[in-house]
Amino acid sequence: MKHIFQLSYWELNNHWHVNDIHNLAGRSAKWYAPMRILNLSIDEYIQLLLTFNAKRFSYYEPTDYLGFSFDREVDAKKFCAYVNKIAKQKNFYCE
Repeated sequence: MKHIFQLSYWELNNHWHVNDIHNLAGRSAKWYAPMRILNLSIDEYIQLLLTFNAKRFSYYEPTDYLGFSFDREVDAKKFCAYVNKIAKQKNFYCE
C-alpha cells in the first residue's frame, strides 16, 4: 500500500529519533529516504542534520544503517516538519 512519506519522532533513552514508521521494512524507513526527497548529496544531508542539531552519528556498513538522534524534542520536530513539508509538496509516495 502506498503512502505519502511522513517522518515521525519519538523519544528513547533520553534521545529523540525520527523515521517514517508507516512501513519499517520498506524503503521509506531507510536512512537515505529524506536525503533523496530533499535531493541532497550525503555531505549536504549531514550538514542539514547538523543545522537541526542532530548528534551521535554512527554508520554500520553491513546493514547500510546511518544512525543519529537529537537531544531536544523541538529539534526532532523541526526536522520532521521540514522534510514532511517537502515530501508533501513533491507528493513523494512510498510503498
